[in-house]
Order: sequence, then structure tokens, then C-alpha cells
Amino acid sequence: MARIGYPELSEDEGTVVNIVRMLRHSPDIGSLVNRLGAAQFAAGSLPAVDRELVIMNSGVTFSAPYEWEQHISISRSAGVTDAQRDALAARDLTSNEITEPQRSLLLFADSAARSTEMSDEIFEAARGHYTDQQLVETVIMVGFYFLIARMSTVFQLEIDPPDDSSVLDTIVDAYENETSRYQIPRS
Repeated sequence: MARIGYPELSEDEGTVVNIVRMLRHSPDIGSLVNRLGAAQFAAGSLPAVDRELVIMNSGVTFSAPYEWEQHISISRSAGVTDAQRDALAARDLTSNEITEPQRSLLLFADSAARSTEMSDEIFEAARGHYTDQQLVETVIMVGFYFLIARMSTVFQLEIDPPDDSSVLDTIVDAYENETSRYQIPRS
């Protein structure tokens, strides 16, 4: 059971995963967190498989079972194989199941997650396969999933993984249909 209760759902809401429900304790900031998460799927430039590999690796790196479980079906629908997930679970970022470009991206993401510094070798290897935009988005993603990891571990969220990508589809649809609700005023 979560350390604090989840806000109640309205009767017309469909499936709402526990992390989204917990973020509703801070409606203004939580909605922006949700929007940032959705943007990574709807507007991010990384290929879906690579994005999911980075997310799944973050779940392992940040010791967040909730994060890992939530993305099993999503990663499967994006094209991540069971063998690739097994390699990530075993912390084998050099597995033959992972392509050379993916390996460079995972080492880049892992370095960003674990250290304040990154070697030139890791940076240049990733830059040889990915654009500057993709590398910036990867660092944003690593930071975002650290936030999600700590929300799930600190508040002890129950794992409630979707059986398919329907929750992700709902989030992306909502992101794509939003207008000014989430615009941050400029000073």
C-alpha cells in the first residue's frame, strides 16, 4: 500500500496508473510532470526502441521496480525484445542483443545517471550515432525517470502495469490535443 493515499478518480476516467494518480497531490506541478513525460513519447526524436531501452535501463539504474514493470508492455509494443530486456536486467549493456548505436546510447545514459562527469570516449561514441537533439533529450529523459523512480520508491507505489500500450496511447493523445492549459507564463 502506498505511503499516502491516491486522490480519488472521477467516474468518467478510464485507467489512470498510480504514478499519475500520486502526482495529482500537486495538481499544477504534477500536470506539468505528466506533460513532460508525454512529450518524450509524442515529440521526442529518439526511435521508440531506443527510448524504451533508456527508460528500462533507468528503472534498473535507479532501483525502481515500478518504472521497470510499467514499461515491459510499452517496450514490447515499441519493439524491444525479451532478450534486450534480459540484458538490461542483468546490467549487460554490451550484450550482442543490443546494437552498437544502442550500446553507445545506453552507456551515455548510464554515465549521465551515475556520475557528474562523462568521459569523452562515451560522449563521442554516442554522438557518432545520435544527433545533438537526441543526446539532449536522453539526458532530459534520464532526469525525468529519476524523478519518477523516486516518486515510486519514496511513496511505495503499487505496481500497476498496463497489459498493453493503451495508457501510453492515452497520454500521447492527451499531449497532442492540449492547447494552452500547460503553457508556462513568461516573466
